[in-house]
Amino acid sequence: MHLLSIRLLGDLSVVDYQGNALSVGNRRAQALVVYLALKMGGSPSIREIGELLFDDGDAMGQVRELIRDLHHALRFLPPEVLVEDATSIRFNRETVDVDVQRFNDLIAAPSLNSVRKATDIYRGDLLPGFSTDIRAFDDWIAERRLMFWRAAVAIFGNLLSALMRAGWWEEASEAAGRLLSLDASQEVVHRTLMRLQLEQGRPDAALRRYHECAEVLRREYGRDPSPETARLRREIEAVLARTPAPRQVGRPRLPGPVLILLVEDDLVSAALLDGYLADAGYEVAVAKDGGSALIELGRHRFDLLILDINLPTLNGTKVFEIMVQKHIDTPALFITGMGGTEVETQSLEMGAAGFLRKPIAKDVLLHKIRGILQRTRRGDASSADETSG
Repeated sequence: MHLLSIRLLGDLSVVDYQGNALSVGNRRAQALVVYLALKMGGSPSIREIGELLFDDGDAMGQVRELIRDLHHALRFLPPEVLVEDATSIRFNRETVDVDVQRFNDLIAAPSLNSVRKATDIYRGDLLPGFSTDIRAFDDWIAERRLMFWRAAVAIFGNLLSALMRAGWWEEASEAAGRLLSLDASQEVVHRTLMRLQLEQGRPDAALRRYHECAEVLRREYGRDPSPETARLRREIEAVLARTPAPRQVGRPRLPGPVLILLVEDDLVSAALLDGYLADAGYEVAVAKDGGSALIELGRHRFDLLILDINLPTLNGTKVFEIMVQKHIDTPALFITGMGGTEVETQSLEMGAAGFLRKPIAKDVLLHKIRGILQRTRRGDASSADETSG
């Protein structure tokens, strides 16, 4: 159990196990907390703290006074939060949770699930705007801020690539947006987001993104967008010219009836989703468990499978595994009420066409379905062209 939580990504936050925010004192005392939190893997000595915070390795008494201030701030917590001896002091990793430590642990094991969790943790740069007027410490923090920023840019880039490969356009757009919030000068990411918005039927947004990209490049680097980006802008403008106003962004009509298999054991949720789909003009079949779903998939050719993960008989992931084994290529939209990133990452790694977490809003569901069906139709058309060629 963690008795203390320290957040350094974004504004400094020190919270006890009951959710109470703790006041640490003046900036030098806060600097001690920050330093110990960033040195969780080691055992900082009193001497090195003195050198950093007082520019004096012999400032033992002043460091001891800071440590007393820290003990006072943590006076209502059990003593095992801190581990100290005559020459060193550190936070106890078993009882203190630090967001940057978890971030470091996750990027050191770069599975897709680790990357996903790391992007959730990175809610802002390392203590932006935090200054102590202690030059050595502020320079030290600036170096680490840059280090974490570079790591964040890399993992958001990895996540964006994974989402693009899976065809999760909405999630990829969000990842690209967050990556640009970290580094707005990445022209290739601007271009990727423009392409994603165009694929989603949002040429207006794609053109706005182009102008934002052009403004950043001119302001920061004194240059215009590359020829490749300019070509994409002309492609977007051509789409806009062909699209009558007012534009029905993201609502292109699909040819022919669309048959959807909804696999949901909760009667209330099934009725709600069935109603959403029927109102939108889709033909819907409903199965209440994994076994029934496989039977239906053997009987009919469905355009889309909406698959709850937590099902009786066979859970949703097992159903999808069997589909893959039997070469049933119906695109699957996974839905779940379970929290955490693991189930979403598992869906992505398995090859699901999309993922939604309950409760599901009608407009979000229908937008997601339209995107999946559009991609499927384009993929089928491309396959047909290659075959005929």
